[in-house]
Amino acid sequence: MKLRTSIAAIPPGALDLTGDAVRRRRRLQSDMLARLERAGYEEIIPPTFEYAEVFMRAGGPEIADRLIRFLDLDGQLLALRYDFTATVARLAATKLSDRQTPLRLCYAGHVFRQEPGREGRRPREILQVGGEILGETSVTADIEIVRLALDLARTAGAGSNGRELQLNLGHAGALAPALAALPPEERSAVRRLIDRKDAAGLAAAANGGASGRGVLETLPFIIGRREALDRAQRVAPRAAEAIERLREIDAALTPEERRHVVYDFGEVRGLDYYTGIHFEIFVTGAGTAVGAGGRYDDLVARFGRPLPAVGLALDLDVLAEARS
Repeated sequence: MKLRTSIAAIPPGALDLTGDAVRRRRRLQSDMLARLERAGYEEIIPPTFEYAEVFMRAGGPEIADRLIRFLDLDGQLLALRYDFTATVARLAATKLSDRQTPLRLCYAGHVFRQEPGREGRRPREILQVGGEILGETSVTADIEIVRLALDLARTAGAGSNGRELQLNLGHAGALAPALAALPPEERSAVRRLIDRKDAAGLAAAANGGASGRGVLETLPFIIGRREALDRAQRVAPRAAEAIERLREIDAALTPEERRHVVYDFGEVRGLDYYTGIHFEIFVTGAGTAVGAGGRYDDLVARFGRPLPAVGLALDLDVLAEARS
């Protein structure tokens, strides 16, 4: 390999951090891990790389191009850590398989992702902190994770000093009955229309008259506080179980916590992954979500141990820059 005659710039999507940028991230990481430890979560330090198959088993073959992959000396295909949840699922099904549930695990470290065609426009190395509850199906675990998400965001200064904090909360089961009523060949196109909030496109799709099409014309545009749950119930009575789950969460939150929660019935990203609640976290000064989470009851079973789970992860890079 011929060496460059001058020192090369860092690759697209890589970050050099110094000074205050480092101190902000380390402070956030330390404060959040301390909060998780006080809540009873056990910190794990998983490997920075795994067999690529671990991440593809969790996220599906469509994530293959987003993995940063390389060959091991024995020819096996490895990948840098794409996310922590896949590793947590593998760990729960293997090394921790004899542990009593529920398991409460937390972590901090980098994940590595690339987006073909968008090289350099988004970081490929992202510092995260997160926590997972495994082996608990009750709404109590959902409430705990939502509260934890708000607490961790507040640890970063969100929700005070003029820095607004908002958690957009939905449920995979809200849109599921209406989407399932569509012919399989139409579902992907309709989900793209929902994701784009394309009212005209959804109205045209609803003209087919199949059961559920009217719901898809209206439900994705319902977003708001507690009253949004009532509107969703009227529009989508077949989604009563999912909406009732959200009502239970809402009833358990304090007025201060509820002030930061918005119910969003138009989020379709992750519907193939999440099986229950799902959410994104937004704060003033950040141009994108600073965190996300939800329930993924089917994931751990892909590694050989059926185990319900719910969790969250926050992007410390985005939070640290918003805080600056």
